Amino acid sequence: MRIETIKLWEDRDDVELTMFLNLDDPFLKIKRKRPAIISVPGGAYQTCPRHGNEGDPIAMAFAIDGYQGFVLEYSNATKAPEGKALFPAQTIDMAKAILTIKEHADEWDIDANQISVVGFSAGSHVTAMYATTYNTVNKELLTEKFGCKVEDLDIMAALCIYGLHDYVLQEDFNAKHPNFMSDGSGNVPIFGSAHPDEETLKKYSPVENATTNMPPMFLAHATNDGLVPAMHTIRMAEKLQSIGVPYECHLFQYGDHGFALGRNVFEPFKDSLTHDAAAWLPMAKTFLQHMIDESTLKKEENPFADMPF
Repeated sequence: MRIETIKLWEDRDDVELTMFLNLDDPFLKIKRKRPAIISVPGGAYQTCPRHGNEGDPIAMAFAIDGYQGFVLEYSNATKAPEGKALFPAQTIDMAKAILTIKEHADEWDIDANQISVVGFSAGSHVTAMYATTYNTVNKELLTEKFGCKVEDLDIMAALCIYGLHDYVLQEDFNAKHPNFMSDGSGNVPIFGSAHPDEETLKKYSPVENATTNMPPMFLAHATNDGLVPAMHTIRMAEKLQSIGVPYECHLFQYGDHGFALGRNVFEPFKDSLTHDAAAWLPMAKTFLQHMIDESTLKKEENPFADMPF
């Protein structure tokens, strides 16, 4: 495996893309280009720990199934120069990562039409904001900045794990359930103010931006999440259902926030401590597999189509 980190912006050291590339076995030549997936860690926009459970391990979990895996470290308060973590900096970072992968698709043995993104917590917000806006409200922003066509920015699917989809909901939750985000100080580096007005909150809420132009979405959340309530995912699923965007939604009773691969944080080698929420990973792989090759999917036929009444 080739593991390498590259800087996405020449004048910055904080936004990086790390690759975990499968190399051909000298005896078993793969006869097709590989799908790719970008993992986007969380960290409340204050940090973006690539080496945590939501970064490298996720990319490698997909790499073992033949994907070319990547981890995106995006603009965040801890590392970005002052003012550089303001929205929509992260959407621009994501676009840069996708364009970089497509530019090197042949070199990195990737099918450019089969690039997906999986995000966690704040990284899930990055993922969902990109998926819902890259070809709508942010279309001109991105195409003009990169001199590309909107089709160049396409992704196959967006996977959002315990994601923040509705900032109005989150602000209300933070006020009623005090946590480290309640005072709003974490909002300043990304919104420019501690408690933005409702119009601004909606502007950066994926559920408000979802349209039929977006790619299919996979959603997973734990209903006992004490930091980003599962209602975020429920509302996003409701929106996708209402507008007709293909999606899957999986809710787990336990897992709280940050379950990542579902392994116990302190003893991940013990299967007996694995969360039920770990089931999201094989479910997500199946979800992607059906898009990569539709022959793997047997669609259920309507058993009531020919009823005599």
